[in-house]
Amino acid sequence: MKNLKLGISALALTVASTVFAQTTTNPWLIGVGAHGINHVAVGGKSLGSTLGTAFGGDDANRLYNINNFTITPPLSKLTVARNINKYLVLDWQTSVGNIDNKRINMGKEFFLMTGLGLQFKFNGLWNEESWFDPYLRVGANYMRHDYSGVTFPVTDYYHNITYPGFSDNQAFTQRRKDHFTVAGGLGSNFWITKNFGLGIQGDYVATPTDKSDVANFWQASASILFRFGQTDKDKDGILDKDDRCPDTPGLAEFQGCPDTDGDGIPDIDDQCPDVAGPKENNGCPWPDTDGDGVVDKDDACPTVAGPAENNGCPWPDTDGDGILDKDDACPTVPGLPEYNGCPKPTAVAVTEEFKDLLFDFNKATIQPGSTHKLDKAAEIIKSAPAENFVVVGMTDAKGSAAYNLNLSRQRAAAVVKALEARGVNPAQLKSIGIGSQEATVPATASDAERQVDRKVIVRAISSGAEWNTYKKSDLPAAPVKKAAPTKKRK
Repeated sequence: MKNLKLGISALALTVASTVFAQTTTNPWLIGVGAHGINHVAVGGKSLGSTLGTAFGGDDANRLYNINNFTITPPLSKLTVARNINKYLVLDWQTSVGNIDNKRINMGKEFFLMTGLGLQFKFNGLWNEESWFDPYLRVGANYMRHDYSGVTFPVTDYYHNITYPGFSDNQAFTQRRKDHFTVAGGLGSNFWITKNFGLGIQGDYVATPTDKSDVANFWQASASILFRFGQTDKDKDGILDKDDRCPDTPGLAEFQGCPDTDGDGIPDIDDQCPDVAGPKENNGCPWPDTDGDGVVDKDDACPTVAGPAENNGCPWPDTDGDGILDKDDACPTVPGLPEYNGCPKPTAVAVTEEFKDLLFDFNKATIQPGSTHKLDKAAEIIKSAPAENFVVVGMTDAKGSAAYNLNLSRQRAAAVVKALEARGVNPAQLKSIGIGSQEATVPATASDAERQVDRKVIVRAISSGAEWNTYKKSDLPAAPVKKAAPTKKRK
């Protein structure tokens, strides 16, 4: 009864370990089955000769003879194992039964062996999830097998060896109930499904502290196996062993990690998990130090606000006249808004031929009546090589300032084109538009009265310094569109 209680306690302790296993994040295995023990095939006191048993000789025949095994019923062996990694498994194996040491005709005695073992999994070398799961195992155990009823010396008639007992002292016979054993062997699991399979294992078990091999034996076992223990602590549907964020619910596409800011970068890799940002900036938004809407990486002036069309830099005003260089016809010399940032041109040698090149209402087309003035102006300009000329476009006072400015630039450009067509050197000409700045007739006057202000004047510039302040032309890229009939311009 005492021995039975001892065996039941060992099995219960092994089973109890699975309760803890169910709370871990590692895969576990439990196996139940039967085992058989063969003392007869142990080849004597030499370990080398014993291990050679499996490869030939009389002991090989004895090893593979089923009659030499004491076979226990099902549920006599229990295995609990835990994967340390894809190569190593730590197990706890317990075997019980009534075992006969047939080598010395001892008769059946209660047998219990329980202990820890370490397995090396071969399929970790190719695929740890393979159905074929062979392994090499070594272990150390406590064994209860009572030899106190044996009268020593005793003879092993299979090998013609007489054993005086478990002591080196031949003068005394020593009996033993408790033993320390070491085991080594091979086994394999065969997985029918991911979590269910069959296992076989063969071991040689030695009792190195007994000073005798009388209790040594071969053990073979077969078990039904169950794998479990893979948990999902955060309940996101991704097992902890595959989950990069096992404590936080996440998405399968990010291996179980969340993406709080929705920028496509999981929080575990995102330096700014609460604010969306690009991957190339580690999930953080690009900074905009000057707050101009152009991020620093694209901003040529990251500490000074400026428009995107100027790469985040403010438009310069080189001459400080309050007119930005992009709108200034004379960006290096202070000027007046009405002259597009240029100083008012000095009229030198202005003749009638240079004045009043007239235009029709809301058009940049020179009136036919001004053709003779263009011809005469072209002759004067060509005969005055030392002079340069600024073509100034004007409109009447009716309409918006922005529209009139654009139209005046178109008119000035039309005159430049007409003069160039008449052989004038383009290098002598520059054009600006001043809108209605010099209009003399009120906007409320008739169309005919306002005709005098719809014109272009050519002004001669004798000063080289003044000439250099002008751009070639301040004509905008887009042509003037005609106004709708209900919104008349001049």
